[in-house]
Amino acid sequence: MAAILPAAWFGGDGDAGEDRTTAAVEAARAYQQAQLDMDWETACEAITDRLRRRDWEADTIAECVAVRGIPRMNDGSGARVTTGEPIDLPASGVHPAGIGLRVSLGPIGNGVFIETAHRVVPGEDGTWLIDQSVNLPEGTDTEAVRKALTRK
Repeated sequence: MAAILPAAWFGGDGDAGEDRTTAAVEAARAYQQAQLDMDWETACEAITDRLRRRDWEADTIAECVAVRGIPRMNDGSGARVTTGEPIDLPASGVHPAGIGLRVSLGPIGNGVFIETAHRVVPGEDGTWLIDQSVNLPEGTDTEAVRKALTRK
């Protein structure tokens, strides 16, 4: 369960802020890696209940695993996960304030890269969880990430 990491949210000194950013980035990377590895239990545990219900119509981790446990249609054996620069995000709509970043996965199949913006938020038990995940068709810089994750 590499995606479940401690959250040091809104610490008073610079180190606490760096720790929370590092933990959020690692949570996003681990979530994407779990998807690449088809480790659906870890992937389902790494997202908020809101995201699991909205995107996967799954009330429980077991239901999420069942829904997501479909065979991959393309070869991901040479793919790797990379992350972009993290940014602070304000609350937006139903999503709480958190950290946003680009996560890239690829190459998959014929050299395709999947670019996704993730909103990572502190969970109730001191972990970081993915609360929002949006494809990035229009650029991969921090402004594209901010725009995708704060769009109404």
